[in-house]
Amino acid sequence: MAVTLDLGGTPFVFFPAGEPWGIPGDVVHGDQLEDPLLIDHPRLRRILVRSYPSMPALPYVLHWSDGSDLHAVDSRVTAGTVDAKDFQGALVAEVRSVVCRNCAAILRVVVAETAISVLGGDLAPRIAEHEFRQNCPVCGEPTLPYVVEHLDAA
Repeated sequence: MAVTLDLGGTPFVFFPAGEPWGIPGDVVHGDQLEDPLLIDHPRLRRILVRSYPSMPALPYVLHWSDGSDLHAVDSRVTAGTVDAKDFQGALVAEVRSVVCRNCAAILRVVVAETAISVLGGDLAPRIAEHEFRQNCPVCGEPTLPYVVEHLDAA
């Protein structure tokens, strides 16, 4: 079941692996057809964030590159025993499309979102310790900065 968490930033709704969105009517949501790529991803968990009370909730993901056991995180979230340490290796990220400047491949990627603060104020060390995908999976040339995942190549 989805759980609302507050880890010292903006509260957010966390969806454990396999949990359907069950989206309320005031949520601005991306591509529902894409959800199968996200719902059980080994390094991603879906979240909804409402930055301001008058704004609709927006879909983001949390991405871990440190090998964290996300099924254990899911269990602690649903049991109510999760704490900020469980999210130490996570970055808030957004799914989007980009075009490789070299080969023109259209890539569905997950890019770190630096303006959303749901995990507390320690963004600089999180970015420094996170692993990024720096090259296009098609041609190998550099792509956008802060790409954490290529969805077409999960």
